[in-house]
Amino acid sequence: GRMDVWDYFYRMNEVSLSQKVSDCALTSLSVQASGGLAAVGDTEGVITLMQLCDGLVQPGSNEKNIIGQMFDRETKREKNLEAIKRQAGQNKDKGDKERTAAGVDAAEYQAREKKFFEDMGMTADDHGTTLGGVRSAA
Repeated sequence: GRMDVWDYFYRMNEVSLSQKVSDCALTSLSVQASGGLAAVGDTEGVITLMQLCDGLVQPGSNEKNIIGQMFDRETKREKNLEAIKRQAGQNKDKGDKERTAAGVDAAEYQAREKKFFEDMGMTADDHGTTLGGVRSAA
């Protein structure tokens, strides 16, 4: 099995480290409190002790604050989506036929997603988020 390590500070969308640990499937992981060592177990009962590089263990300057801000933005995004769903439910009760079958206005969803990704500094047209199975009312 392979162990994949993510570093959200530097590479949010891809694995930072992928290391083959065993020929068998990995079943358990225990990380030292300081984060420098990881014990990885496999299906044959073999435990491998791995030392992680300093770049993954030691936080960069202001990294904790930046990651906290990222989680705050994601929390706001989730609240916005919940607000859209609540509004859709209220409007559905009033007979609003312009909402989608999933209860989310697709145009409003896309506008909020675009704003969120702009706030994140991401400007690509496709950010990997779509409303699968939701059609715009037209």
